[in-house]
Amino acid sequence: MRKTALCFMAAALAAGVLRAQQATPGPQITGADELVQKKGVLAATWVRPDADITRYTRLAVWEPEFSFREGGKTSVGTSSAMLSGDYGPYVIREEDRERFKKLVSETFVKELASGKVFEVVSEVGPGTLIVRAGFLDITSNVPPNASRTASIHLASVGEASIVFELIDANTGVIQARAGERRQIQPEMRMRGVNVAPANSATVWTDVERWTREVARGLREALEKAKQKAAK
Repeated sequence: MRKTALCFMAAALAAGVLRAQQATPGPQITGADELVQKKGVLAATWVRPDADITRYTRLAVWEPEFSFREGGKTSVGTSSAMLSGDYGPYVIREEDRERFKKLVSETFVKELASGKVFEVVSEVGPGTLIVRAGFLDITSNVPPNASRTASIHLASVGEASIVFELIDANTGVIQARAGERRQIQPEMRMRGVNVAPANSATVWTDVERWTREVARGLREALEKAKQKAAK
């Protein structure tokens, strides 16, 4: 099951790259067949054998890609299901999809820019590493009528497959790919159901915190790799 999930994420990431190639801010993307699997910040990580992180001082963030799972429940059904928060996944409304994309995109870039090792830039150039992110097959555990009660306690907001691709802006050669399926929930909530009842404010706060943690994990991994390689 785990192997199947990792293969699915690798295929999903490759498909995302193909859809975005026409907008590539640089040469055509190459080098996917030369990646080798290694341990990394995400469960499935592939790295180019001759990748040299010390060559990069700047990060250019492509607009993240999002995909949402179609279908899902339109109602929580019974009151007991509503109270336990274990009924779903639910349909994600179009306005919530747009809000999710905007919040995640802005938070992701802001967190990457908070570091001191790499400068986040809007234009590519020498020493630039392109960061391509995808949040795929997103599902929601938040009932569509959650605002009608103050008694819903969620173990997680939902789930998403996170995928990253790092590309040399000068050559278009892929330096690394990584992917992992995760619950959409900040680390502070990962040990069980949230003791506080869920509402719109808590849900979007959790999405923001989760995104910040995802971006921080990538940023710190890049910083650590550069500092280690420079020794």
